[in-house]
Amino acid sequence: MTTDPAGYATPWYFAPAPDQPWDLAVEQVIASLEQRPDARWRAGVGFRGESLLEVWFPIGPWLFQGSYTPRPPSLSIRICDARAAAQAWTTWFLPQLPAHITSVVFNTEDGVENGYADVDFTLLCRDGRDVVVDTLTDHLRHVWRAGGTSPPPRADD
Repeated sequence: MTTDPAGYATPWYFAPAPDQPWDLAVEQVIASLEQRPDARWRAGVGFRGESLLEVWFPIGPWLFQGSYTPRPPSLSIRICDARAAAQAWTTWFLPQLPAHITSVVFNTEDGVENGYADVDFTLLCRDGRDVVVDTLTDHLRHVWRAGGTSPPPRADD
């Protein structure tokens, strides 16, 4: 009854690596969304009073839901599996970033809950979707093993 980490749904959090700032304005993110006829968005305010852009559109079987904050820059992806997160990252968000961005930092809710709240995991983001999926699933395996936890088995396991 092993759960495939690539199919496990959790929230995902992405931010710039310390030496690779994004400098991505909300207007630029909105312009990218306007290219997607199935995308919706709404401006809002985050928990700490920061401006944010709430976003949603279909990605495969998932309804991608997330938010982008320009200050401090971050992309939060609500609950989805590693494949959907990688698809949203590589096909929608990554193309908006400056070409010099080769890596970002990320974490998951599982990482935070298993003692990695202050750890930034690195994602090499220009090597293609399969590498992103592998990196995200390796992250889950790592934090589950280190925390002595695993996700609950799916009903079909």
